[in-house]
Amino acid sequence: MRSTNKKFISALACASAMTALAIVDPMGVTKTHQVAQAATDTVPAKSTGVDVSSWQGTKLDQQAKSGAQFAVVKVSEGTNYQNPNAQGQIQSAEQNNMMTMGYHYTHFGSNSNQAVQEGNYAVNSAQQAGLPQGSYLATDWEQDVNNNTNGSVAANTNAITSFMDTVHDGGYNPMLYSSEWLLKNKVDTNKISEKYPNALWVAKYKTNGREDNPDYNYFPSMDNVAIWQYTQNWRGQNVDGNVNVVPLSNKTTADNNNTSTNAANTNNSNANNGQSSSQAPANPIINNSNATAKPNNNNSTQPAQPTETKPAEKPSTTTNINSDWTKQNGVFVTGGAINLRTGASTDSKVIIQLPANSEVKYDAYRTIGQYTWLRQPRANGQYGYLVGRDNGQAWGTFKEGSASVSKPAETKPANKPAQPIETKPAEKPSTTTNVNSDWTKQNGVFVTGGAINLRTGAGTNSKVIAMLPTNTEIKYDAYHTEGQYTWLRQPRANGQYGYLVGRNNGQAWGTFKEGSAKATNAVANKPVQQTTPKQVNTNNNASWTKQNGTFITGGAINLRTGASTTSPIIETLPINTVIKYDAYYRSGNYVWLRQPRANGQYGYLVGRLNNQAWGTYR
Repeated sequence: MRSTNKKFISALACASAMTALAIVDPMGVTKTHQVAQAATDTVPAKSTGVDVSSWQGTKLDQQAKSGAQFAVVKVSEGTNYQNPNAQGQIQSAEQNNMMTMGYHYTHFGSNSNQAVQEGNYAVNSAQQAGLPQGSYLATDWEQDVNNNTNGSVAANTNAITSFMDTVHDGGYNPMLYSSEWLLKNKVDTNKISEKYPNALWVAKYKTNGREDNPDYNYFPSMDNVAIWQYTQNWRGQNVDGNVNVVPLSNKTTADNNNTSTNAANTNNSNANNGQSSSQAPANPIINNSNATAKPNNNNSTQPAQPTETKPAEKPSTTTNINSDWTKQNGVFVTGGAINLRTGASTDSKVIIQLPANSEVKYDAYRTIGQYTWLRQPRANGQYGYLVGRDNGQAWGTFKEGSASVSKPAETKPANKPAQPIETKPAEKPSTTTNVNSDWTKQNGVFVTGGAINLRTGAGTNSKVIAMLPTNTEIKYDAYHTEGQYTWLRQPRANGQYGYLVGRNNGQAWGTFKEGSAKATNAVANKPVQQTTPKQVNTNNNASWTKQNGTFITGGAINLRTGASTTSPIIETLPINTVIKYDAYYRSGNYVWLRQPRANGQYGYLVGRLNNQAWGTYR
């Protein structure tokens, strides 16, 4: 979720009856507001819903057309912010026959007194936005610069309960939203559930990428869950996607005198004879992976994801029984980054990107066009598919088997696989630049100072064989300066070569253990000043805010030499990497984290984009 633009659901839809409701705003001015009676007050279990804030605009037509049956609208934050689009979003939900709820982004942390103040502010804000009393109104409680979750479990729980009690007394049904990790480690959910059964709204993502439908294998292993937020990019619309685990029901009780019946939390009815909400998903739900904390968004249009990650998808079985598959049990070791897909097609969805030297066991292969595909057995009788050969040229090493091309190409050549940035599949290295007369012979050893692409030729447009991680030791036999770059030539198997940048404008991109590959032309003959990628001078930027924290990456994220997407990459951090940072800094849409490193240097990574967290803050 987002600060200064949050989301939860209030139940309304097109209705003819309009009721005058007296409202007292935070400035003490009494207003009369027309409250529509919701046309849709209930939704069955496993309905799809979205949560929206000021960044989604006032029209929810697209979400409704895509299948959303409920909408959770952010109404307020702290004690001084109201979502300016809340009323329009609620009315749009009405018009699209969506059940509507609301949520408040909290700043109270573990302070019970402040929680009561924010509870009253949330109730007033919900009323002013036209959220019918009796609707669900959640507290969005997550780690943020304005909301400290590091209080004791008892203090956190008491504060949250105080907010929920205030919301209940104001005539709304209270809920609690947070990430699975925070709920399990920072809150006594049993105590909350004793008072408000089935009132948990839990965020847990399988991937930071697009998810169209929930994969119940990733459902949080918790009881009393009412709603599961499973994605931050539902159906490619950059809006959070949710599914309700139990049936939901609003009870509108507001009358013309601004009184309420103090409706009890109605979210204790599973509509299944009181069975626990945790059993609602069809599959057993046990998963101990780190949850991705929902982000705090002050000015967000929902995040673009780290460039190196694509969403995991459930493998398809549509090509598993194809008669053209040749049975063969083999072991293939990838020679570069290769996509594992749900089907034997470059248009099939990516399950995961396999890095270089990944060992894959396959049970069959098939040639389609220029590609020879390998079939990898996976769990639950499913399969993954990857390219093993391109026009008969292996994209790695066959330790067992060969997947040799046994028939001519079928159909027209397939389109080249779309790969994440800088990680195209390994290709047969070109030799077009091997004998260039401008190459200077020198046997040397170079250790990469950051992630550097090994390419088929000495050009940034040449195909990538593999991305070399930091501290990779490369033996080279010659170097060549072309423009700003000094390229190193690495001998490889079968008389082929790989090429990588060793210097940029004379600046080494690593350490030369042997040799030097000194630039010899006017463009790149600067003396070597250091042996690591150039450090951008953002360390002492006055805009940096000191904060010691721990961040767990939610996907592959680049660690860079400066707080800029144009800064050289030190290394690519894989998912679930634990990073300790000492400060953060906002630059445009990005919030950068600063990681102290050796020799007084720093590494920089994106922690948020448009205030959307790219991982979990502990």
